[in-house]
Amino acid sequence: MSTLNDNHFTVIGAGNIGRILLERLAAAGVPADHLAVCDSDPARGQAAADRQGVRSIPLADDAACTADAILIASPPPTVPDVLHAIAGRLHPGQVVISFAAAVPLSRLEALVPPGVAVARIMPTAPSLVGQGMNPVAYGISTTPEARALVEAILAALGQSIEVQDDQMAWCVGLAGAAMRSVLPVLEGMTQAGVEAGLSPEAARQVAAQVMLGTAALALQTDLSFDQIKSLTPMQTVDEAAVAEIFRAAARQARDKIDQLQRKLEDAS
Repeated sequence: MSTLNDNHFTVIGAGNIGRILLERLAAAGVPADHLAVCDSDPARGQAAADRQGVRSIPLADDAACTADAILIASPPPTVPDVLHAIAGRLHPGQVVISFAAAVPLSRLEALVPPGVAVARIMPTAPSLVGQGMNPVAYGISTTPEARALVEAILAALGQSIEVQDDQMAWCVGLAGAAMRSVLPVLEGMTQAGVEAGLSPEAARQVAAQVMLGTAALALQTDLSFDQIKSLTPMQTVDEAAVAEIFRAAARQARDKIDQLQRKLEDAS
């Protein structure tokens, strides 16, 4: 992770995503004096900074814009205002990375000076433990050096896949919001284990490991889904109906992000 250790980072936004970024960068070995956090709520920003032993600085402070990478983790409607506030203090060679849904690369690139690289990442909650799957799209000004830095950040969060910017709305349902779709399955399995007499902790461990092992079969073998199913012949649910529930959930998430993007475009 030498690429990370040699760079300075400013995280804008101290909500869930911002806190994950601070924790993972610190866990990857980024020195505390290479990290800073800004938040519109000074108390929240200070709390996040204290938790990681880093600096909390106001966005208006020039120090907020001296980092090699600016990580924007603020809510989507605020992203244009954030970039308007800092654009005049950015310089070529820096990287701006947005973790906000519904703000396309074209909009981000229009708000930063020439020579500033832009990337867009769809964050996922499992990144908190370094197990995220975070789709990324790169702007046209991204240099090999900027890409290497973004990839190092992504490695600290887990796995990643490069996608086109117009696929990002789909990625909300496929990655960003998918955990909420999967958790009820894990929750139901855990409840069944408790009903069977296991402790809540043991039931959760069994259910989670079954899900983890099933994912490993999909990732580490070339078995088709039908072949994986055949390893356990007993069918316990209407598999086609369950699959359609998740497909529908992904489509609904995409539609919500499309609506939010149109709303943000109308407001700009």
